[in-house]
This record gives sequence, C-alpha cells and structure tokens, in this order.
Amino acid sequence: MMKKLLLLAFFLIQNDLFAQDDSRWKLGIEFSLDQLSMADGSYGPDYLVTLGNVNGYRIDFDQFNYSLGLMGQYHFQEKLGLSTGILYSNKDFSGTFNCPTCSMRPGSYIMYPTAIEQQFLAIPLSLDYSLSTGRWRPELTGGFRNNIEIKNDLKEQSKGYFLEGFVGASINYTFVEKLNAGIGYRYQTALSDLYETDDFKLRTSSFFFRVDYLLR
Repeated sequence: MMKKLLLLAFFLIQNDLFAQDDSRWKLGIEFSLDQLSMADGSYGPDYLVTLGNVNGYRIDFDQFNYSLGLMGQYHFQEKLGLSTGILYSNKDFSGTFNCPTCSMRPGSYIMYPTAIEQQFLAIPLSLDYSLSTGRWRPELTGGFRNNIEIKNDLKEQSKGYFLEGFVGASINYTFVEKLNAGIGYRYQTALSDLYETDDFKLRTSSFFFRVDYLLR
C-alpha cells in the first residue's frame, strides 16, 4: 500500500511540475559585475582584522570581481517563481598589512599592497515576483546566497563559508517563443562572518545580464 501511495505522489508531483504549463521551467546563464565595499567596523571603513584584536589589512577593492554560472527558475504561479543556481564568484581586493602590535623597530619594515584572491562557489535561492506577464516583464527578487570557499589567500583565518542576503530588480524581454534576456541590479549584504577574527561586513552591488531558455 505504501509503495502505491509513493508512486501516486510521485506521479502527481511530476504531473504538476511538467504537464501544466510549458513555460514554468527556465534555465539560463548569468553574468554580473560585482562592486564590493565594507561597512564601517571598529577601526573604520575597509579594514579587516585577521590577527589578534587590531592587526589586519587595509583594503582597497580595486580588483575585477564578477560572478558567472547557471541559473534555473520555476514559476509555481503566473507571477511568482523560485530561482536557484550555481555560480563561480570572486571577491578579490588589494590589502596592505597593518601590524601595530608587531615587535619590530619602527621603520624596519615596509608593507606594500598585495592582491588577495578569494574565490567562491555561490548557490543562491530567491523568490521572484513579475510585475507583468507580457513580452516586457519587470521583476523583483529577494533571497539568500550561500558562498562556499574554494580559494582564499587568507585561508588560515577563514571559516570557509558565509551567507549573504540580497534584494534586486530586473527587466526581462522575450525575443522569441522560448528565449528571453534580462538586465538588472542586485544589492547583497553579508549575514554571517567569513573570518574568525572580525565581523565580515561585506556589501556588494551587482549589475547582471542573463539569458534564459524555456525548457518546456
């Protein structure tokens, strides 16, 4: 009896997801330019503590940062949908190490800016709302973004993961029956700390471009 119920449930789910509407599932490629900044911390803006209570890096976000990957969307109502995906994302910066507590003679060392590479596998999950259903479709979105570290030059001080929350808006246009494209803006803020020694108050302004294909 249980086996029959499971088969029936599977059939109903499959029928709901794939048989109701040929435009419910979309798969696309997304690229974004990411402008990074940090909120004011205990030692001012753009300063990251990585050693002890005060030693760390003065940060300059002068590197080229972007995200690129696959995104999917499922519309469970005409104007409401869920989106997720998997993207490569880098969050690099130039950092000048500052060590007020180091036991060195003043002037015995000079610290130069160094490029710090940080690379992540990003997995977003969002709720999307379309303001219209025509060929032109403005869309609002909000959700969370999981960032799993795959490379970090400051790995010894890193936890390997942090969570972001985001809100955004986009405008989408359908070129042909199964192909559409969109551009938009997304604001992201860190909700958890990446580093063990300091609050990771990272902010990201993303300008993105996306091309989607309707699967069914």
